[in-house]
Amino acid sequence: MNNNLILVDDHAVVRAGYRRLLETEPDLTIVGECGNAEEALALLARQPCCLLVLDASLPGKSGLDLLRRVTLRWPELPVLMFSMHEYPSVAAQALRLGARGYVTKASDSQTLVQAVRHVLAGKVFLSPDIMMSLPEFLGAARNTIQRLGLGPRELDVVRLLSEGRTLSDTALSMGISSKTVSNYLSQIKSKLALNTDFELAFWAWANGVASAPPQLGDS
Repeated sequence: MNNNLILVDDHAVVRAGYRRLLETEPDLTIVGECGNAEEALALLARQPCCLLVLDASLPGKSGLDLLRRVTLRWPELPVLMFSMHEYPSVAAQALRLGARGYVTKASDSQTLVQAVRHVLAGKVFLSPDIMMSLPEFLGAARNTIQRLGLGPRELDVVRLLSEGRTLSDTALSMGISSKTVSNYLSQIKSKLALNTDFELAFWAWANGVASAPPQLGDS
């Protein structure tokens, strides 16, 4: 199966470098590239693709603003952020806005290829340097389990979902219905004052409730 990608990065030399890298993969094809948000929106409107690789810093409208607009207009299109910003707060914001992955430009080349493959497969991917920073970023939440009184069943739901299980898999493992799992999930996010499943996963990884996603170390 051939996967069509569009690259958005305002640095043409950098963009050319990772275009060459990705095109060495036989099933990846770059069908377009551009350097700002307006060009990207125009290109996406006429050129379908399987994945958008997007820089967080763009001239004019930022990459995060473009991400927001892309998510609203093409909600099924996966977006991988590829950025110079190594701050976990920027990665967290990108994921809240709908990105399916975040890789820093300090990462080695194979990490980018790995990220592309995992996001195309429907998984979430964070580069190792971002993953290592998450506990510090979310350190203020370390006592939340005790403070907010999450029960054993709620912790099981958090653990299973944050380790990559689906709602139906979690329900089967716990011997309850998918609707009950969904209800638990809503209650948990309300207790923790979190808005998205990504934020809940960050919280779970940082507080030792769930193991970090295994795909981060896969080949």
